Amino acid sequence: MDRRLLAAWLLATVGCGGASPIDPEPEPEPGTKRLVATATTVHVPLGSKVTLPVSVVDENGNVTSLAGVTFTVGEQLVADVSDAGLLSALEPGNDTVVVKLGEDSVAIQIVVDYPDGITHPQGVVGSTVELGSRPFGAAVSSQGAVLITQLDAATVARGVLSGQTLGTSIPVGAVPTDVTVDAAGTYAYVTNQFSSNIGVIDLGTNTQVATIPVSGDPFRVRLSPDGSSLFVTGNADSLFIIDVQSREITGRLGIGLDANGLAIDRTGSLLYVSNQSDGTISEVDLTHNTVARTITVGGHPQELVLSPGGTLLFVADETGSIQVWSLRDGSKRGDIAVPGGAFAMAVSPDWRQLYVTSAQGGAVYLLDWKSGAVLKTVTTGGTPRRIGFAANGSTAVVANEGGWVDFIE
Repeated sequence: MDRRLLAAWLLATVGCGGASPIDPEPEPEPGTKRLVATATTVHVPLGSKVTLPVSVVDENGNVTSLAGVTFTVGEQLVADVSDAGLLSALEPGNDTVVVKLGEDSVAIQIVVDYPDGITHPQGVVGSTVELGSRPFGAAVSSQGAVLITQLDAATVARGVLSGQTLGTSIPVGAVPTDVTVDAAGTYAYVTNQFSSNIGVIDLGTNTQVATIPVSGDPFRVRLSPDGSSLFVTGNADSLFIIDVQSREITGRLGIGLDANGLAIDRTGSLLYVSNQSDGTISEVDLTHNTVARTITVGGHPQELVLSPGGTLLFVADETGSIQVWSLRDGSKRGDIAVPGGAFAMAVSPDWRQLYVTSAQGGAVYLLDWKSGAVLKTVTTGGTPRRIGFAANGSTAVVANEGGWVDFIE
């Protein structure tokens, strides 16, 4: 066939309704809605909230409500998502959020980043300061004041991070076992175990200015996140709740035997208490001041640490490990072996490392809390006890009952 005739025939065929080489995209049916994501990966700083970059549009391209949309997070426990698509970054790590509307779906990768501007020690003992009378408890204020309890001297030794000295002695009660400092660095609170009270230390004058009586021998003391309440444990098988302003006991809850370690979630609504003599953990609902559940862990539980989002609980078991528990379903996720048994724990302010003392092993173990891997072992000798961190994470302070304090940098 002549080429001109062929071209004319093809043009006539297309013009008469024949198949086009490229079919046009079908028009959306009236009432059809679809998902539109403006990004497929979202970076969120730990502890922050962000609205996921996804919307619903109608057949005309107009944005409509999220009615009928579901958000499903993976199994990595790094974030929660509300029905409105507001993502809360709970734990460092990666996960996927699947967004669905009917048969339509999009997947958004979530990356929860570690916080900026703070760090962790490199795991080297920068200096060791001799201190007698069995150093035990440790705390560091936001201004860098170092506080160490001395069991046999009924004192709290005070120093500063910059000089790494402990030249000031503050008289308190008998056998002070634990100390904590408020956010402003104005007051410290110490458990005077054999005096059966909580000592209030004015850090401006370096004096114990008041005591708060409690039943039995107090072991541990912690402040609520907002600084309004103190939580105290001891051998009275009770949790004492103390109002900071009035210095009065406002609540007492019966819990397990020899209540010891304390960990408070980021919202200040849940408190976890280790009961060392019956191998249990009490979960306390602070909104109603009731024990919400009891988790049987066995062993001899001491210190407790919550993951930043409150999904995991780390339990220092003095019989030989750190137990890891999921608080979502109350199941045990595993054990991290600690030679000599785990006594105290503290997490670096940047949330990258978990420090663990082994009193019988004479060492401090630096762990990756996400994987459970031992990153480094710092051999201290003696009997390492409690740990405090500088606010910027540069230094860890470890009280050693053998008669000294290690500054790990």
